[in-house]
Amino acid sequence: MKGMKERLAKKIKLITIVSSLKQGLAHHKSKIDRTIHHIRDEIVAESGQRKGCVTPTLPELEYVDVSEQEHDVEEEEREILSEFEENCPPGGEDSVVFYATGLRGVRKTFEACRRVRFLLENHMVRYKERDVSVDSEYRDEMWRLLGRKVTSPRLFIRGRYIGGADEVVALNENGKLKKLLQGISRVHSPCECCLNERFLICSSCNGSSKLIADDEETSNSTMWTRCRECNEKGLVRCPLCT
Repeated sequence: MKGMKERLAKKIKLITIVSSLKQGLAHHKSKIDRTIHHIRDEIVAESGQRKGCVTPTLPELEYVDVSEQEHDVEEEEREILSEFEENCPPGGEDSVVFYATGLRGVRKTFEACRRVRFLLENHMVRYKERDVSVDSEYRDEMWRLLGRKVTSPRLFIRGRYIGGADEVVALNENGKLKKLLQGISRVHSPCECCLNERFLICSSCNGSSKLIADDEETSNSTMWTRCRECNEKGLVRCPLCT
């Protein structure tokens, strides 16, 4: 009988302890809930989203007039072009014309031409290269445009004389060359007709620059006549890139 009383007393004591633990846990949970609600209210208050506050809106995106930007770019291009002498080579109204030489006899001239050619290719624009060492008509054309006998390279953009190698390199360094070339058609591969050689072998004379003369065109002592389709070297200009 005494043992049953002891077990009953232990159970009552255990029930009391469990009840106390439950009350403690409930009280602790209540404190945690109040803390969470308090922190949430502070966050809502800081962000302006509490009841009675004006809900913030996203900033309005600034409208950009693309046509106006393009107009400004065109105006800038015209201003830069106006700084150069108006002197248009044949077929150079809206293109780039580059007078150069492929001969290595004068190294300084050859290297100067190569520098200008490198810059044009680096900007990936389509240009018309006219080799004065291959076609004397190009040389005479260049001299006629500039009014004196000058050496290559000489660059023309949209009917304006830009200058030689030193002027072109300086324009590239200050960023003006890129602006001058804006709007020029771009190219990503060599000319499909001549592979950037600018000339083709004449199909009429096979590059000899001579043809068998007819009796009506020559005397009995001459058997050959000059081919009228090509230059003195038996080459014709590429129809796509010159």
